[in-house]
Amino acid sequence: MLQGIQILRALAALLVIFAHFEYTKPALGGFGVDLFFVISGFIMAYIVNNSIDGFLYRRIIRIVPLYYAMTFLTTGLYLAKPSWFRNVVITPTALAKSLLFIPYHIKNSGPILTLGWTLNYEMFFYVSIAFFISIFGGKKGMVACLVGLSLFVLISAFVHWESYVVRFWGGSMIMEFVAGGILYYLWKHQLRFTTQSLKNVLVLAGFIALAFSLYAEYAYGLSSNRFLLFGIPAFLTTCGFLMLENRINVQNKFHSTMVLLGDSSYAMYLVHPFIIYAFLRLVYVRIGLQGPVYELLGLVFSMALVCLVSVALHRWFEKPMISLLKSMLDKQFDPRKAVVRN
Repeated sequence: MLQGIQILRALAALLVIFAHFEYTKPALGGFGVDLFFVISGFIMAYIVNNSIDGFLYRRIIRIVPLYYAMTFLTTGLYLAKPSWFRNVVITPTALAKSLLFIPYHIKNSGPILTLGWTLNYEMFFYVSIAFFISIFGGKKGMVACLVGLSLFVLISAFVHWESYVVRFWGGSMIMEFVAGGILYYLWKHQLRFTTQSLKNVLVLAGFIALAFSLYAEYAYGLSSNRFLLFGIPAFLTTCGFLMLENRINVQNKFHSTMVLLGDSSYAMYLVHPFIIYAFLRLVYVRIGLQGPVYELLGLVFSMALVCLVSVALHRWFEKPMISLLKSMLDKQFDPRKAVVRN
């Protein structure tokens, strides 16, 4: 995968972690999710235009193992210590819908693992791609998917769906995946061949868009006009990081570390609430450390701990589990692919 995209994934994950630490008032960094969605749209278009072999089941095994592990961990902790959770409701229906990536809303609770709301969008995007490529084939199917999702969001803007699920999937944030897909085609056919001067302009525009996202979150929050205020800047930021590709040196320690964190960004995203809240409750609250200096130290230590745990999870849980499941499913669906793992 492109190194610039991996570095941006790391930055997006760090922004979300920063937001959930609530170091600033109001908390800033939640727009990292919008970056993730644009990146996802780009990566899915990249994958489909290279190969559609086993697309859906490979997306499922990429998402499911760690998500299920964190969902069951949340369930266990809730049953043992419900006072730790403010907005979690656990019922058989909630558990089933959480595991099946079906959006729901019960007493201010969404998925049991709260961060799973983003994965409900992701899985809907993956299933939509699989549906369209099953009809039109790979490259045409991806384009048809982007058009179909755009029409669905446009219709949803004028129609009040009775179903919460349809309203959720018809939200404007779906357009961030579409924007990422469009960016892929711009990059493939034009941007990667453009002049260095234009690349420099796009890099500058990307960083300006990143700064604007920080301002917009501070001034307006994340709830209003999200695609306009955060999706379009995320598109520009992703474009800017793509233009940095020829400046990334994997021999550089900082660059290589950020790429590694990008590889581990999914684990960072899912595991960070457990580490942050455990650290705050078990360390800071008990020993009574207060004041701006200790808050800053807590932030730095928490983020470093999240990074270390996430890299370990990525190397010793995510990668082996995905490799095992790919091997099993490749043999099941196409024996010729058993030794060819994308």
